[in-house]
Amino acid sequence: MLSAPSAIRRRASLAAAMLAFLPSIAFAQATALPAARDLVARHVAAIGGREAVLRYPSFRAKGTLGMPAAGINAELEIAGAQPNLVLMKMTIPGMGEMFQGFDGTNGWSLDPMQGPRLIEGPELAQLVDEAEYASVLRESPNIASMETTEIATIGDQRCYKVKVTRKSGRETFDCYSVDSGLLIGAFAKQQTPMGEIESVSEFSDYKDFNGLKQPTKVTQTMMNQQQVMTFTSYEYGPIDAALFAPPPAIATLIQQKPKN
Repeated sequence: MLSAPSAIRRRASLAAAMLAFLPSIAFAQATALPAARDLVARHVAAIGGREAVLRYPSFRAKGTLGMPAAGINAELEIAGAQPNLVLMKMTIPGMGEMFQGFDGTNGWSLDPMQGPRLIEGPELAQLVDEAEYASVLRESPNIASMETTEIATIGDQRCYKVKVTRKSGRETFDCYSVDSGLLIGAFAKQQTPMGEIESVSEFSDYKDFNGLKQPTKVTQTMMNQQQVMTFTSYEYGPIDAALFAPPPAIATLIQQKPKN
């Protein structure tokens, strides 16, 4: 039988051990991260809901693209249609028109400097991901997993950082605002003709267009160079599928591709 002092000391030791463990519990609770799928759902709800995202089969967005360091200010047009058609056109004063597109199978670009070019390999895999019409839902069969990894900071906002792993092996990170739930940034390794480049994108100035909120300012930083896309309009409605057909110079390259 324990003496009274021994019993008191034992209880005191047990209490001390329990108290020492409490900060660990509190820390674990304080740092528990929301599930990635819940963060996606919160963002979708904030921009208008899943039904609004899928309501229209196609869209057109217009605006400008500025590269302050290079003194470039281009007109920008982007069109997209379900399930994964996309066409981007930039008009740069003194340089001409630059195009990039994906017709559901072939990725391509056409510009005055490089001429017509088929996009292939890792660069094509990236374009396939980006061309998905409702990619904001993160429901693509090309996604293998999503995981909330940490609380990060982008710009002056705190955000939940979500790792998105594609079946191709490509990894990107989405950043959802702790306060608003909106997608406010993304980290990725961009595939370019010059190779793989780290990029950081910031999405801001969300505005409502026909019941769906879109970021009207996208700031992307790569190799210490910044480009800013500012969108002035989003229009929804039918688009002739012929818009997404590769132009003749690209069609010729497609015909010349070796058959598998």
